[in-house]
Amino acid sequence: MSRSMGVSGNPRVLLWWTALLYTVFVVYGSLVPLKFHALPWDEAVARFEAIPFLKLGIGSRADWVANLLLFIPLTFLWMGALSAGCSRLRQGLATLALIPAATALSIGIEFTQLFFPQRTVSQNDIFAEALGGFIGVLAWWGAGGRFVDWLQSWQHTHARAALAERLAWAYLAGVLIYNVLPLDLTISLVEIFHKWQDGKVNLIPFGRLPGDAAYALYEIATDALIWTPLALLWRLDGTRSAWRVWGMTLATAVALEIMQLFVFSRVSDVTDLFTAAAGAALGSVIVGWLAAREAPVGQPLRAGAAPAHAGGAAGWLPFVLAAGWLAVLLFVFWFPFDFRTDGAFIKSRLDFVQRVPFEVYYIGTEYRAITEVLRKTLFFAPLGGLLAWGVARQPWRWRGPLFALAMLVLAGMPAVIELGQVMLPHKIVDITDWLLAWLGGLAGYGMARRMLRAPRHAVPARTAVDTAAVFPHAAPRARWHLPLMLGGLTVLFWSAAHAPFMPYNVRELLRHDAPWLTALLLALACYWLAVWPVWLARRRVSGLGRLAQVPLGLLVYGGIAFLLLDAAVPDESLFDLAGSPVLDWPGQWELGLRWMALLAVPGALLYLAAQTVRRWRGRRLGAEHFWAAVPVLLLAYWGIVVQAATDNLTELMAVPRPLAFAALCAWLYVLFLAAAWLASPLPAAQRTRQLAVVLASLPLAALFLHLGLAGEIDKYGQQFSALQFLLSADRQHYAAQPVVWLRYGALHVLVIAALASLQWPHFRAMPRLHSQVPHASH
Repeated sequence: MSRSMGVSGNPRVLLWWTALLYTVFVVYGSLVPLKFHALPWDEAVARFEAIPFLKLGIGSRADWVANLLLFIPLTFLWMGALSAGCSRLRQGLATLALIPAATALSIGIEFTQLFFPQRTVSQNDIFAEALGGFIGVLAWWGAGGRFVDWLQSWQHTHARAALAERLAWAYLAGVLIYNVLPLDLTISLVEIFHKWQDGKVNLIPFGRLPGDAAYALYEIATDALIWTPLALLWRLDGTRSAWRVWGMTLATAVALEIMQLFVFSRVSDVTDLFTAAAGAALGSVIVGWLAAREAPVGQPLRAGAAPAHAGGAAGWLPFVLAAGWLAVLLFVFWFPFDFRTDGAFIKSRLDFVQRVPFEVYYIGTEYRAITEVLRKTLFFAPLGGLLAWGVARQPWRWRGPLFALAMLVLAGMPAVIELGQVMLPHKIVDITDWLLAWLGGLAGYGMARRMLRAPRHAVPARTAVDTAAVFPHAAPRARWHLPLMLGGLTVLFWSAAHAPFMPYNVRELLRHDAPWLTALLLALACYWLAVWPVWLARRRVSGLGRLAQVPLGLLVYGGIAFLLLDAAVPDESLFDLAGSPVLDWPGQWELGLRWMALLAVPGALLYLAAQTVRRWRGRRLGAEHFWAAVPVLLLAYWGIVVQAATDNLTELMAVPRPLAFAALCAWLYVLFLAAAWLASPLPAAQRTRQLAVVLASLPLAALFLHLGLAGEIDKYGQQFSALQFLLSADRQHYAAQPVVWLRYGALHVLVIAALASLQWPHFRAMPRLHSQVPHASH
């Protein structure tokens, strides 16, 4: 969670993000499979005015309930985001705003569905969604406070047993909801009799299994796996025996099967009791085996005991088990291994790449979709848990590389399975399955990591470390820093725009009607570009949280920077770097997105440089703090180079472009690392080393720049290098190569000095931690 949440205890930040993401999910799920069909506006309005109110039978009740349930979390989450921890007056205002807003969203979705012929539009959906929104608001008034307390309690450090108990009941709530979906409930004896006649009540064990042995094994295994986490978590509580846990799990399964008798569309199958018993036994056995390995020899597992087999070959046991589970996954998803390798068949199966996520799940029922979601995620969750266990058992120096390898396995293994299924005639290949499997692996990794990091005993409050006492605050940042930097940069930009020896592109940056205002806005943009990534690197966020925080933070970074640059410089100067718009989008949307992709590169590399310096100064950072920037750079390459439509910076890059892009990223990283190292406060004895690093960065950066830029460009009837084009005064008088490299050397030193001057107050607030607290986790 964010730092603000950790300090204030107010979970509104988390609720904001959850509500926003859930709103996107609601809109996206309501328009899948995204087959747009244009309609004249007048015709669409006329059709919408004539949408019917359908008469729903028992078979259509599930769809109505699904729409009702869809909007309950929507308004519940938005109530929390807008009013959690606030006064009754604010909650009342939020209520008055959300109920009509939810109704308007429902009407807007139904109207938009007219343009997607696969979707059914009816007044029933609007009524169900509006009612769901109203219920969500009422639910917040009734249980919002308790929900906030429950959410806040997850921020506290729990003993492993207490954490397992909390997770067990949360998981049980999910299993309960799944087993009564889609809530087409009935107490009519006639309807229950019809359910019996339709074969939805089965009292013969394993009598309804599919004829295909592989699919039958798949169903049995997944039904058993649903119960394994519950038994495992109940057993980890430490107060229950294996037999008691097994009995509790089986009794829960019996109760849920009885409840399913009153859910019309669900099948009550006695086979589910056998699979639940098997899953409960598996969970109990796993915990017993772990307890035997972790406890000291001859003693039962107790809190605070060190693992008896930590280190050595036993430390690699989780990875051996993970490899075994990978073999199980390959068997389950590739059986019966009837691969076809002829090109025509494989080509005919590649149409799955054109399907949007969850399109296949839309075709079936809501229950079937939820079942497949659970199956895909639960199969890959153990893989993530085993990898997390393996990483945690290794020495600290190995954890970063092993974490990166684990993330690659969690993303790559589902991709390998889906690509293998392309050659299997009876398998359905879908990118959604890869996404769900990947998310299931991440969920398993995160849950196992949280369990492994939890203490065996609750930590007494009196032992908490007063961080303020251990790390006295650094000297407050100089109040004159911001105005001085802005003033100095403003003068620098104004002078550069009027210097005849400067490149013509620089002289054209300022608007002629307001040069000083333009220079000030450019200075503000440069300050923002230099400081925000350092601030982002200093946020106290867990390693896994970085994977989401860095892309979102750099999205904000690029958006604000573009707004400042758009207000400061002429459009022609913006086109010179990012390319001219070609998509005919309204306003500046296309140009803004291209600039956001471009600015993501220096933003990500400034962030990496700051994290590198923090690690050098003793802060223990996991590999995820660095790998979080890699997806941003890959997306930026796609937006800048692959999607380049007009002349921009790409024409100055060497070929092949991927290697040139990597070399330019390395150039910027060296430049930014030298600046961050110079900005970082060090003892006087190490100042010489700071200057040595800055000087050493010049030849290294020049080498990467030489590899990344084109050595010869034929344009405007002349031949010149990319660096001559960038650093010459005009197109008619290209400077000689020695002069160009001299100019680059001066520019290199100037950029490092400017960046260090802008960033040093933010590095002053980073105390050196290595000597005081060797196990800092952020």
